[in-house]
Amino acid sequence: MGKLVHTAPSVKPMVLGAFTLDALGLVVKGKPDYDEFCDVGRFCAHTHQASGWWLVDWLTYGESRREWADRMEQAVAFTGLSIRTLWNLKAGRKIEHSRRRESLDLAVHIVVAPMPPAEQDEWLERAETEGWTERELRENVRASKRRAVVEGQAKLEGMYRVVYADPPWTYRDSGPTPDGSLGKVARHYETLSIEQLCQLPVTAHVLPDAVLFLWTTAPLLYDRPGPREVIEAWGFTPKSGMVWDKVLGMPGRFLQVQHEHLIIGERGSCPPDVPTPKPHSVFTERRSDEHSAKPSAVRKMIEQLYTTGPYLELFGSARVEGWDVFGNDARLWHADKVR
Repeated sequence: MGKLVHTAPSVKPMVLGAFTLDALGLVVKGKPDYDEFCDVGRFCAHTHQASGWWLVDWLTYGESRREWADRMEQAVAFTGLSIRTLWNLKAGRKIEHSRRRESLDLAVHIVVAPMPPAEQDEWLERAETEGWTERELRENVRASKRRAVVEGQAKLEGMYRVVYADPPWTYRDSGPTPDGSLGKVARHYETLSIEQLCQLPVTAHVLPDAVLFLWTTAPLLYDRPGPREVIEAWGFTPKSGMVWDKVLGMPGRFLQVQHEHLIIGERGSCPPDVPTPKPHSVFTERRSDEHSAKPSAVRKMIEQLYTTGPYLELFGSARVEGWDVFGNDARLWHADKVR
């Protein structure tokens, strides 16, 4: 099969006084005055900022056309932009048009995209008033979350039989990128290293016979130290696992990655209370657009297997009936570590 070729529509030159803007640059004819020069600069800056939103809404509309479902990948290829770039932009879909603020960059809006609308408004208002950059807003949001943990979940107590964990793993590529791309893990939440995770006193809060369900991703499976060391440090032995087919993938170094692993560990002897029917080791559910969000069906599956708790969810982001949920800032396990 020959290479896919698409001829982009030609961009007609735009004339703004003495300035002509075309697809390859800007040409000046004559000698414009300073005010005209500034007006064109503002126009270029606003156009650059608006183009991100144009792509967000373009993607949203395209995906709303079900008859184009098998052609959207081709349409995206025609833009010449990377899948990762467009995937990062898609987070902006959660910001309704009426909530967007012209004075703030798209990157600033994406920070608050996972929040409920009222919180979006609150944080965007603060960012606009304070003149925060994307990085400054992210830092203030993280600080607010840490304060919430201190107020409501600063100390873990009790003993648990069933533990469900989605650790904030640190990846080799977790730092900010020079181009400011939003795909890096550390730009979404505070991460913990393998050593920090191993040091958490989980063993002190699990019964002699207990089970652990722990999320991890393909790259981490081959790291040493890695998830296995964390599982063993918490007092469990890896026994089995499940694979989540997320339907929508992300480009990895070698593959288009659309799966995650749920490792099952056991302490002592803790087989399921209800051994049948057994869940399939591979399950398919389309991932949400919220970074790192996991299917709620997994927690229900755990409850069907293990009808008797107590149940503990580590690194959770919301309270769940029947579960003790400990927040994502797991450095606050001891009252004497609260700052």
